[in-house]
Amino acid sequence: MLHVLLVDDEPIVKIALRTMIDWEELGFSICGTASDGKEALALVKELQPDIIITDLKMPNMNGLQLIRELNELEYKGKIIVASNFGEYELVREALVLGAVDYMLKISIKTETLIEQLQKTAKLLEEQQVTLQEQETREQVLRSNLKSVKNTMLKEYFTNPYSEEDEVFQHQEIHWNFLKRSCYLFYINLEGASLKAAQKISLSMSFIENMILDLIESEQDAEVFQAETHSILVLIEKERLHLCGFEPPGFAQRIQKLIQMYMTMEPVIVYSPEICGYPEAKEAYAACKDTIDINFYEEHSLICSNDIKLKHDIEIANYVDFSNAILRLLYEEHHVSIVRLLTDFVEQAKHNGVHPAALKSFVYKCLDYLPLCDSKVKIKNPAQYEASWSNILECKSSETLLSFTMAALEELILSTDISGFQNVSVTRKEIAEVIQYIGSRYQDKITLEMIADHVNFSENYLCRVFRDQMGVSLIHYLNTVRMNKAAELIMKGHTYIKEIAALVGIGDQFYFSRMFKKQFGVSPTDYKSHVLACNPQHKQISFPR
Repeated sequence: MLHVLLVDDEPIVKIALRTMIDWEELGFSICGTASDGKEALALVKELQPDIIITDLKMPNMNGLQLIRELNELEYKGKIIVASNFGEYELVREALVLGAVDYMLKISIKTETLIEQLQKTAKLLEEQQVTLQEQETREQVLRSNLKSVKNTMLKEYFTNPYSEEDEVFQHQEIHWNFLKRSCYLFYINLEGASLKAAQKISLSMSFIENMILDLIESEQDAEVFQAETHSILVLIEKERLHLCGFEPPGFAQRIQKLIQMYMTMEPVIVYSPEICGYPEAKEAYAACKDTIDINFYEEHSLICSNDIKLKHDIEIANYVDFSNAILRLLYEEHHVSIVRLLTDFVEQAKHNGVHPAALKSFVYKCLDYLPLCDSKVKIKNPAQYEASWSNILECKSSETLLSFTMAALEELILSTDISGFQNVSVTRKEIAEVIQYIGSRYQDKITLEMIADHVNFSENYLCRVFRDQMGVSLIHYLNTVRMNKAAELIMKGHTYIKEIAALVGIGDQFYFSRMFKKQFGVSPTDYKSHVLACNPQHKQISFPR
């Protein structure tokens, strides 16, 4: 049903138009009548008619002025003018102003009026189709621009090499935070169930609409998917405050809404006040770093300023820690190994060690253990490698300990060691290692120091040394030290702590165990044992 407004200062004309046709049967209804342009304007704003039939000559405001006022209001309906003989100039001006047709009041007939109305209705129908098509095109354009914008934002924030100048030059896109102060919220849904995680892409629009509904402004926010399981939100500072929120309260509100409507348990990290996209990019990196504290214990709401994780481990080096594990393996103290690892993880947590650094440390220990002593064998290499490799992917300290112990369970100490092979040294680097150890054995030298001396990686050096010498590098170093200790004992040194220090070992009890393992007697009994047996003291020799 199309609504028609009749405008004429002559009542008889309006009555004639009302009674000439059955309006409703033809799909029209007369929604109102007016006697001049001013009355008509008021009714147009109130009734929103689809068609206006207006006289041209009226008091107060004539038909031409009415059309001009309607054009100012961007009236979307159609206008038909009714005129008398001799008003051709007025009719022509009305058509120029936008009227779709005209009719002579004195000669108007039922058929003519119906024809005019049907023609105008068709024009309205075509106009509606055109407007819908235009709106569809604009929606597609907006959607495409939004998709492009989100892709560009994702690229800028997640690619460390993406530069500001390369991203924010797109003229058709409105960038909300080029120079505005805002807060960043990092919403992580990685802990969601698999079923929920598969719906995260669908949930993106829901979360965006929920946030926009809270802050009531699309121009004061950016919401986009940064990674598979995370959403990044930037909200203008003043807008957030205007809506009655501080960052912690807003994050908590979003968290509760996601839990309520999406049955997901998000972790949200929020930043302090920042300004512009470069600072937002730094804040995003800080939030990603901060969320890793959940490796040690769960936090669902975190301020990125409250937690700073270190990427260096200063509490131990992996060679000494591996040797500590090895000593316990020799003693078959598996409970003590669990305690050692648990205490180490707790110490790392207390010192704010980043989980990536901790996992890398444990990974290097498990890589090093089979190389540091020839007695260390692997029962099931595939199982050991599987547990070892899982270390870098684990998501919690509990799984780290579980994978580490699973790997250590695959290590055994072989007792079938017949002795060292006397081979010729063919690589000059190995000869340099032997010379280095011979001159520095009394110092606290490490595998890292030896590797740096010959410019090899530690793992590569261990493998090359074993291939060349038939023994592990650490075993060789320990044997050299024990031989030197035996020489000191035979020369009259009696203080075990002093002897241990002179051969580069700070722990005298560890020294005593190593000495007995090599010579079969303790350091205190060694000299008397040699003299009692009176054979020439045999030392394990290595090629020079």
